[in-house]
Amino acid sequence: MPDLLRGLASADVPLTPENVRPGWLAMLVVGILILATVVLLRSFVKHSKRAAEPWPGDKDDDAPS
Repeated sequence: MPDLLRGLASADVPLTPENVRPGWLAMLVVGILILATVVLLRSFVKHSKRAAEPWPGDKDDDAPS
């Protein structure tokens, strides 16, 4: 890793916002993050619906016994 940093620091072209662009890899990473978020939200909704249903062995009323 330090060799990579030394190589970047000694590059002929300085790293500025004008010559550094995210590219396709960054778009792929964002797409994967969006997909993971959608999957996690769907799972959360599914588990929330299950938790709202009465559990086996629960009484019909919510009054403590």
